[in-house]
Amino acid sequence: MKAFFSFPPAIYVAGGLACLCIMVIVDYLLGAEAEHLNAWVVINRWRGCDIGLPDSLAIRKLGLAGATLLMLILNTAFGALLILLIKGLIRFIHSL
Repeated sequence: MKAFFSFPPAIYVAGGLACLCIMVIVDYLLGAEAEHLNAWVVINRWRGCDIGLPDSLAIRKLGLAGATLLMLILNTAFGALLILLIKGLIRFIHSL
């Protein structure tokens, strides 16, 4: 656990934002196929834009605020995992 907190918090925020951007792009490309948690639909609902896609399952079950919170929590966790994987890859490369 000590190694988890050895990086400054800003790097985990950057990892979370990177994962969020990737999620939005993938959901945009998938369109209506991303039916469970569609980040593209969530962001456009907050902006007030109607894009012609149905609400995702997360919006129907949790509401817009709940789906947004779920999206942010998931991307924060995936961002932290991404940072830890990159850290492990760098350590592996330097150990060769």
